Amino acid sequence: MKSGRISKKVVCRLLAAGLMALGGAVSAARAQDADQPKGKLKIEGTHIARLLLERDDGHTEEWSNLRGTIELPVGTYRVKQLTLRDDYTCQAQGLTKLRHLEVAPDKTAVLKAGGPLQQTIQIKRQGRVLVLNYQLRGIGGEEYAAPRRADNRATFTVYRGDRAIANDDFEYG
Repeated sequence: MKSGRISKKVVCRLLAAGLMALGGAVSAARAQDADQPKGKLKIEGTHIARLLLERDDGHTEEWSNLRGTIELPVGTYRVKQLTLRDDYTCQAQGLTKLRHLEVAPDKTAVLKAGGPLQQTIQIKRQGRVLVLNYQLRGIGGEEYAAPRRADNRATFTVYRGDRAIANDDFEYG
């Protein structure tokens, strides 16, 4: 009489077959990307630690410490994530100024992002309180958020001409 249980041997064989099929699918996807024509993307910006691009078919490409020109499969890409050195990250709403990138085999696409960076502080008065809003923008108009640092406090100094008249520190956020 047979038991209703599946033996360990059968489970191992099924698992191995599944892993082989998955490995074959990954290899096929890599081979398909290798067979695709390549195009070039020129990065006009500095200080980019990590760039994640998503093609219109859902395929993603990721790079670290970018400089100059990179090669990638042709297609239409959008910037999914952009991180500068020191972990300044461009949030989803900050990426809207970066247009879709058309990577073609016959011409070089250009991505303007990263440094040089522009820092601004907007000051608004709310009664007797001054509210300081800091913005960091890249050359493509993208906005970056400062990394959360629990151990460091933000500091500021107020100047009248060349003379410091007040300074203080406060928690981020």
